[in-house]
Amino acid sequence: MTVPLLEVVDLVKLYRLPRAGWFAPHPTRRAVDGVSLTIHPGRSFGVVGESGSGKSTLARAAMALEQPTAGIVRLDGHSLFDLAPRALRAARAEMQMIFQDPYGSLDPRQRVRRIVAEPLINLAHVTRVQRAARVLEALRAVGLTATDADKYPHEFSGGQRQRIAIARALVTRPKLVVADEPVSALDVSIQAQVLNLMSDLQREAGVTFFLISHDLAVVGHLCDDVAVMFHGRFVETGPAAALFKAPKHPYTRELIDAAPKLEEAPIVAVDAPPNEEAPGGCAYAARCRFAQSRCREAAPALRPLGDGRSVACHFPL
Repeated sequence: MTVPLLEVVDLVKLYRLPRAGWFAPHPTRRAVDGVSLTIHPGRSFGVVGESGSGKSTLARAAMALEQPTAGIVRLDGHSLFDLAPRALRAARAEMQMIFQDPYGSLDPRQRVRRIVAEPLINLAHVTRVQRAARVLEALRAVGLTATDADKYPHEFSGGQRQRIAIARALVTRPKLVVADEPVSALDVSIQAQVLNLMSDLQREAGVTFFLISHDLAVVGHLCDDVAVMFHGRFVETGPAAALFKAPKHPYTRELIDAAPKLEEAPIVAVDAPPNEEAPGGCAYAARCRFAQSRCREAAPALRPLGDGRSVACHFPL
């Protein structure tokens, strides 16, 4: 078997919350609670879930932008958090990130040429001539022209700015691109253009995406495998087509039912309780219409169902 491109093992991230009093202990919140995943080259992976479920924290830890409380992150078999600073800097050329906001992620004082070239300047040892050629190559790959390289970000629309961000992520020719809500800040028509561009890059340039989103349609469009995240944990994983066609976890079913459909009225979901540490049992039990006494007493482990599917539920659908 080939070595996984990205491997996350039992990742935990705790945050300290403000104290209730001067001498009270700091409460903690588990933003990510024992998550594991494997991404193989050429097989993109998506994580879906509502806001506050821990998706972005997982993405930052996978990029070694944030130190986890526990767990391992391996890129091409090398543990990122065990690398020396110089080795980690070299490894960053193999993984790049596309951020959510195309307006805030680009420096308004720099021309596009400099913005796209920045990863090469910091991470790759290339000559000035090679750098200029790679910048133009990346811009053409996302549908921009050589004349666009001398413009400033404010001269572009939101969709074009996200194309610039994608070009910046591709300029080092990385093996892995982590995309954190890459189209959520864009109009629907522009979303389709950016998603089609990412799909073309995946197919033609062999880019592997690790996609974070709350939109199931976006993940289904790009990803081969999907994990559904709730309260810092994966509650269901599996191939995208099978998972969306026949979800096994009630939370996955809720997400699919909540997606807007033209032919029917949306289902009103039960109000979510505060996202706090659960004393025991399944974190989703308070919202689940299928919950039984066992669900409130013991937290279910993520267990395989066959055909690449896994679910963390005592009574899967």
